Amino acid sequence: MDSPKLPMMALSLCPAIDTTLYLDGLRPVQELPVREEHSEAGGKGPNVAAALARLGIDCPCIALTGEENAAAFLRLAREAGVRCLPVPVAGRIRENLSLETPAGQFRVMRRGFSVGEEDLERLGEVLRRVVPPGAFLFAGGKLPDGIAPGRFAALCEALRDRGVQIGLDTAMVTPAEVRRIRPVVMKPNRLELGAITGLPVETRDQVLSAAALLRENGAQSVLVSLDAAGALLMDAEGCLEARAPSVEVRSSVGAGDAMFAWFCAARLSGASREEALRQAVAAGSAACRRYGTRPPEPCDVAELLPQVTLAAPMA
Repeated sequence: MDSPKLPMMALSLCPAIDTTLYLDGLRPVQELPVREEHSEAGGKGPNVAAALARLGIDCPCIALTGEENAAAFLRLAREAGVRCLPVPVAGRIRENLSLETPAGQFRVMRRGFSVGEEDLERLGEVLRRVVPPGAFLFAGGKLPDGIAPGRFAALCEALRDRGVQIGLDTAMVTPAEVRRIRPVVMKPNRLELGAITGLPVETRDQVLSAAALLRENGAQSVLVSLDAAGALLMDAEGCLEARAPSVEVRSSVGAGDAMFAWFCAARLSGASREEALRQAVAAGSAACRRYGTRPPEPCDVAELLPQVTLAAPMA
């Protein structure tokens, strides 16, 4: 992949330390030995930046970081090749647990720090100082206590007014916030698409209608991940679908972030929408074959790319 034509950055307002524990099973009122475990710097911003690091693309991640465990988070980010620009706040970064068992995966999502008005003012100053006009900024993920969707939209709106292009991936907005942000690309999965729009998304036609609503509210391109089925892209040129290859799924956590990172990097490098969609689906599928939230290696994506097929384009 060629180098992107714009600088790429990420914004993480609610990062995480994601720890995966591998157990032989869950049994109540018993000690459960852990066979293996590992921790990673998580959240959509760090996950996207880590995926881009595998491509040799520097994507600094501006992250609100709870001071109590920031050192551990920053160490894990460095190990993943992510250059973090921390904005310290009081409290702890949320620490999530994924329990991998023969019966399936169980995820425990913990609460993290709260954000005050002074924190928001300091964050705004950092964004104005370090995000250059014309940059592409990945923004999204969970919002911490203290940042309402409207305030998040205002942050993105101010950046967009300075010429920053926004790639949006969060379920914590409504079409009204999307209209304020006007993202260049928006990437929900099927469930997030339903949560954002309030529309049913069970059938393909329903997914198309919900994606069209986001387009009507200012999203230039809408990339919908459809789990094992692949992904759908809707933009001004119409709609494309890509079918994913069949893979052994070890963990789907972070697969959508890898998909988003590869799609945007490909488009910003000059790839066609068709090629960018194929690469995105191959990257998401390759990520599913890895344990935890680890992003795929380019060789893994190249292996799966020939197996990604495009459906006929729709007007």
